[in-house]
Amino acid sequence: MSGTALAQPVEKSRRRWFDLRLLVAALAIAGAVGYLMYTGLQSTAASYFVTVSELQQRAAEVEGKRVRVGGDVVPGSIRMGGPGEPIHFEITDGTSRLAVVYEGVLPDIFADGRHVIVEGTFRSSQPIHADTLLTQCPSRFESTPGQ
Repeated sequence: MSGTALAQPVEKSRRRWFDLRLLVAALAIAGAVGYLMYTGLQSTAASYFVTVSELQQRAAEVEGKRVRVGGDVVPGSIRMGGPGEPIHFEITDGTSRLAVVYEGVLPDIFADGRHVIVEGTFRSSQPIHADTLLTQCPSRFESTPGQ
């Protein structure tokens, strides 16, 4: 009888230990999911960009800071450098223009008139030195003129 009396407390302590491990694992999973949701929301908020005019209006406020600005590539403004040299171009929102210097691999669809988003450090009265260049893909579902 003493063997059964000892087995019950040991079994209960094992069950508590197992329940505690499940609780810790559930909390860890919930924490990981919460962190992923938080970082996902942050990157969604970071996808916002300002127009060239908005950037110029807030120039003093964003001086020396990283910015994300969108606009259309000004036709005829693209100046390609040689291998290893930066690409110079301008973007516009229809009202204002901004000079951009980009060193990196150009997207295949980068061209005059294409809508782009550039990221880089802003310094007034200097071209923005972009380290990221995103181009908007034209929709395949747009109708052709006259249809």
